[in-house]
Amino acid sequence: MPNSSGIAVIYFNTQSEIMNPKYFGSAILLLILTACGGGGGTDGSPPLTGGGSTDGGNIGIGPSAAPGVSPSSEPTAQPTPAPTIEPIPDPIEVALKTGSVQGLKSSDMPTLLRLSQQTAGQYQQQQTAAMADIYGDRTLNLALNHTTNSIEINRSISTMATPLIVADDGSGMAAISQYGKGRGLAYGVNMLQWMADKSRETQHLPLFTRAFNWVVTGKATGPLPETLKFATAGYDAATVSKFITLLGKKPETISCDLTLSGNTCWQNADVLVFGAGVRDDANLNNLVRQYQASGKAIIYMHPNWIDSGGGRKVAKAMGMDLGGYPGNYYAGAAGVSVNGNRTIADTLQRNDQMGGLNKALEQMSTDNLSVDLATDTRATSAISQIHNEIATLQSGGIDFFAEPATDLHRLLILWADLYRPTIQYGKINRTSNPDEFLRTYASDSWLAYNRSYTTFAAAGQGDFMPVAAQSIPVSQSDEIIDVTIAQTGGTTAIGRAAIPGKPVYIEVLEKGGANLSMQTNHVRAFGNPLTDNVAEGYKRPRRPQSFAIPLNTTKATVFVSPFGGPLYLNYGGAAAGQTVTLKIRGAAKYAHFDFTKPQSDAEINEAVAALKRKDFGWQTAKFVGGEIQQTINYANQAMGNIDPKVYILDQVKGSLFDSNHIANGYSNMPMSANVSQLCTQFGWQCDGPIHRAPSVQHFVGWIAQCGFLCSGNPSDGFAGISGTGWGHAHELGHNTVQRVMSIDFNGQGCVVECNNNILASAQMMRQFKTLGVDTGHTTNHPLLYQYIIANRATGLSGDAKILDMQKRLWTMAAQDPMRAVHFQLAFLFSKYRIGEATPSMEASLDYFTLLTKGDRLVSRAWDANNKGKYAMGSYADNKINNPDLLYVLSSKIIGKDLKNIFAMYGITLTPTAISSVAALGLEVLPETFYALATSKYNQVSTGVWLNLAGQTPNYPF
Repeated sequence: MPNSSGIAVIYFNTQSEIMNPKYFGSAILLLILTACGGGGGTDGSPPLTGGGSTDGGNIGIGPSAAPGVSPSSEPTAQPTPAPTIEPIPDPIEVALKTGSVQGLKSSDMPTLLRLSQQTAGQYQQQQTAAMADIYGDRTLNLALNHTTNSIEINRSISTMATPLIVADDGSGMAAISQYGKGRGLAYGVNMLQWMADKSRETQHLPLFTRAFNWVVTGKATGPLPETLKFATAGYDAATVSKFITLLGKKPETISCDLTLSGNTCWQNADVLVFGAGVRDDANLNNLVRQYQASGKAIIYMHPNWIDSGGGRKVAKAMGMDLGGYPGNYYAGAAGVSVNGNRTIADTLQRNDQMGGLNKALEQMSTDNLSVDLATDTRATSAISQIHNEIATLQSGGIDFFAEPATDLHRLLILWADLYRPTIQYGKINRTSNPDEFLRTYASDSWLAYNRSYTTFAAAGQGDFMPVAAQSIPVSQSDEIIDVTIAQTGGTTAIGRAAIPGKPVYIEVLEKGGANLSMQTNHVRAFGNPLTDNVAEGYKRPRRPQSFAIPLNTTKATVFVSPFGGPLYLNYGGAAAGQTVTLKIRGAAKYAHFDFTKPQSDAEINEAVAALKRKDFGWQTAKFVGGEIQQTINYANQAMGNIDPKVYILDQVKGSLFDSNHIANGYSNMPMSANVSQLCTQFGWQCDGPIHRAPSVQHFVGWIAQCGFLCSGNPSDGFAGISGTGWGHAHELGHNTVQRVMSIDFNGQGCVVECNNNILASAQMMRQFKTLGVDTGHTTNHPLLYQYIIANRATGLSGDAKILDMQKRLWTMAAQDPMRAVHFQLAFLFSKYRIGEATPSMEASLDYFTLLTKGDRLVSRAWDANNKGKYAMGSYADNKINNPDLLYVLSSKIIGKDLKNIFAMYGITLTPTAISSVAALGLEVLPETFYALATSKYNQVSTGVWLNLAGQTPNYPF
């Protein structure tokens, strides 16, 4: 019989018996039938019982009654002789309570693996029995359409919830739940109303009726009480009454506030029905869990795609999770329907969420395993299912060692802890030793970060973290750390690191209204041992960055990682520019540079020393509007022989980020005297929150999501972050480019992969002047001029001439001459607005600053009473196409009517734009061009002005 922990252990005489798969099926079956006095009751109560408390004091392994709830007294199956059962060893019992394997030995691994197999088998029997019962009518029509006005219903705790209806693409449409003496049922649409009114999907009524019967009685065909008492919360009681009447029973409504803590009226109801309108009470999750544990039938119906905070809590209490915003609004048909070809056998197989795990555990217990993991993905998929479940639960604040429903998860996590220390990344091959690969994959997957102890691979974590990091000292006393928050939501480095296996204690001292979580690293690409080059072996942990663990606001949060990594604050609901204050103990310093606040020479020197030591796996830097994160090896490669301060301050910050922010007119960069003067002259609001950098751009140097460098946020690549090359400027341009740089006609022109390069070229131009570095990145002025010559040679005039040039320039694949147009406008600004004989880099950048500021002002600070300030006096509102916007703003900024210049470049303009600029009374600028030599695109003061009015001179270079 189970010991005080409620865990039944089958005793095997030899190691060969442990490893022999034939014993598992019979052992599980016997255990299910006899371990605690027989099978499940006719009311659907679980076949096994066990203790369990909300503080993790008593651990129940396998399907169990809830804390303090007696098992069903219904008749049970006759017992079958069981194998010898021994009490669980005390050290394992302690580990299951504390979440620490410090008292265990490697010899305990077979026992933990065996317990995991048995427990998974028990859950599989319980869940498949319920599913087989509900789908027991072989005449059922399984075709169903939820429509896109619905939301996904997925399981979050597989030991509680089971998929009931799975869409063709795998999305959850409905689920059931078993916990304690109670059962639950949830749908992502208001199926109860559809069936009560017979208004939609009426072919589904038999299956829904069986599911309803099952949740109320424990049997799909169990007799319902003649009078069925129910209470509702956030759901229409009349609909429930109508459906009960449809079943031929008498409904009786119980007036009860189910969201009120301490209420007792729920005890009088047979079924509790919740809808999306349920009040989002802080204790709602605990209340619903209590209702179910005590034997109540719980039903949740979600009526549409709109989110519901209260509904999420009801679903969470049943071990389920609602889909994210905006539900199924954009889902395809395969995501919200079941096709008519689905069979009951297919359905039962799809909904069996423990069969794959049983197979994986069996294979993990087998040495000299013969399986091709590249083609047979059942085991790795099952491991990943639990991994994803663990991630979701921990990100939601669940402590596995204090949650009664996660007994299986605890066993898997403890086994993973015991296996992990001997892992040697880079020496494991999925082809030659798949059993070792599979065990490593599982150990990497079953993790708990929100506890004080974990194990780590003594040989290091591959290219994620070197062995030397394990010896880095951590703080023994509390540190107060102020973290600058750039925007309302995001992720930011805090300047401290977790060392593998060493706990970090984090207390929130000041957060404002922000919601805070802690994680290691902010990466999106981290390799995949299942698809990485097999010859290179299992190179690194499968997911070395941690999940985001919510920070407790009333006490210190404990955080520990087996892999370590820079600590990042994940935040939402914040005020842009605020400060979050943390008290931290157990973290380490590493090569981190933070220029969002004053840095002393000592702090910079300390980070530089860590960069050179290379003992921690990562280097990070934080600027206004940008953060970088790169492996320590990539950081040193990118730095080369340059002084680290020059690399970080002058190149990465001063060149890469500052150049982009100047060209984009962001308020974190001071305005030049020219820009400030013109903003005043124009009446433009050129500072303040409108011009705040829209988001923090993250760069990661480690692994690329796509290609060699890949855009996104974070943007990542197989290289260190270069402050002078154009690659990262190109990616930063992708994520900050404004529409005034996108010029296209009929979908062709300077769009993606061209418009962002205007910003990259602006950096190249600025870095030559400030750093003396010219890395190329052409803006092909000679080719642009050749297009002008060819266009003139046609002899065309008027619109025909413009369209001919448009076809040559904007509908061709050559981007370099397209980008040159914006720079020609910048050079005109330097000549006619600033009065420079030859353009300077500074004046050229001033043009871009004003252009992008004007772009934002038109969009976000439209002045209907003074539209002329943006040269848009003929416009009724701020709706304007991109070519027109470039024209009116450029004319305003340069102080000349540029309609002839735009015609020369094949840019068609609307009459509204032309009349708006004409109203300013500006001189119409004749056709003019600034010629630059092929090798000197970024050396802007080396060119020659060409007057094209009535003549076409030869290009001077």
